[in-house]
Amino acid sequence: MTTASLAAFLNILGMALVSGDAQTITVHATDGDVHWHYVVNEWCTGAPHETPASFLAQIDPQYGPETGR
Repeated sequence: MTTASLAAFLNILGMALVSGDAQTITVHATDGDVHWHYVVNEWCTGAPHETPASFLAQIDPQYGPETGR
């Protein structure tokens, strides 16, 4: 997610639910904290993924089973 998109999302939630620094933002949700990490010019959630490949695909869209990476 771009920085602008994440900022818009966080503004909707309200800053009382958010903490963090330049590399990690934590949203304090009712079901538990959700961490967003700044990776290669985008913000990626630390939420659980079904497979490691689905997490890596979030960071690098060119990653995936079809690429053999």
